[in-house]
Amino acid sequence: MFRRARLAFFAQGSAIVILAFISLLLSAAQNPQVPQDIQTLLAAHQYAEAERALQRELQRAPDWDVGHLLLAQIYNATGRYEPAERSALAAIRRRESVDGFLALAVATMHLARLNESIGWLEKAANRQPDNPEIYKVLGLDYALGGNLPECEKAFRRAAQLAPQNWEFHYLHGRALYELRLYPESEKVLRRALELNGQSTRAWTAFGQTQELLYDPSAAEASYQRALEFCGSQTRECAWPLLQLGFLASRRKGMREAEQYLRRAIQARPDWAKPHFHLGKTLASLGDSQRAIAELEAAVRLDESKSEYHYQLAQLHRRLGETRKAAEHMAKYQALADLERKKKAPAEFSAP
Repeated sequence: MFRRARLAFFAQGSAIVILAFISLLLSAAQNPQVPQDIQTLLAAHQYAEAERALQRELQRAPDWDVGHLLLAQIYNATGRYEPAERSALAAIRRRESVDGFLALAVATMHLARLNESIGWLEKAANRQPDNPEIYKVLGLDYALGGNLPECEKAFRRAAQLAPQNWEFHYLHGRALYELRLYPESEKVLRRALELNGQSTRAWTAFGQTQELLYDPSAAEASYQRALEFCGSQTRECAWPLLQLGFLASRRKGMREAEQYLRRAIQARPDWAKPHFHLGKTLASLGDSQRAIAELEAAVRLDESKSEYHYQLAQLHRRLGETRKAAEHMAKYQALADLERKKKAPAEFSAP
């Protein structure tokens, strides 16, 4: 039913950022088998407490399939994919379900076993061919695999099946953007904003499309709108701040770009990309030592990017530090060779 991803496309350990922290809706919590106290904890997103309560219940009733499934969904929602896979397998051994297959698909996707993830989605689709969540996860599998045409088809199908879901339109718009279909992307992202006008991600993606349709003023306004809505979710602010830094570097100069990039780092210090671009900006301003510090921070956070090592090699060479320059140039060449042999994963958003 679905084309399998090519695992060679996926680089384990690379700083792939797929929008929308993936977690399955804990719909099974509404099952009358689930005790009321656990339902209350799940509804309040008190996952640690719910996890402990589920584990106590499973000690008393180890064959409770819904309990294993809920644990798998909690593990996925909190980024613990190996235990998520184990719990989901325990659930479907007791009773096969679409939610169980989806939980396995999400876990194996994050564990970089894309073909297995797609296989679980096939099983889910055989039972519920019109379930949009299946196509959402499938699109993310293809995004990780660098297969953008199939990624776009999957997200388009999800949006068709759930036309009032803003996130599916957002994902579809991002896939169209990655395919360089900018007018189509703008149209779909506009629909996402009609459904949710307070999404930082949708405003940022919309701004990117506006930039590439040669309307930088509108793009800047969209990025500023994105900042209005990230509020206390500081990490989400990093992406529009980064885009404002890029835009400022072209329109207003490197000093203003520097300020936006520093704010992006403050919002999300563990994201390599703002450190890298701040390093390049500082280098262009002649501040080589601080530029090296930022580039080294980028490498510590994500040493798999060839361009990070290339920029460090150039700066060390400029400063006469030939040994360090040679080390980073060798890393650059090795990584660049690897990058040429594989298709890069799609980067749908930052945080």
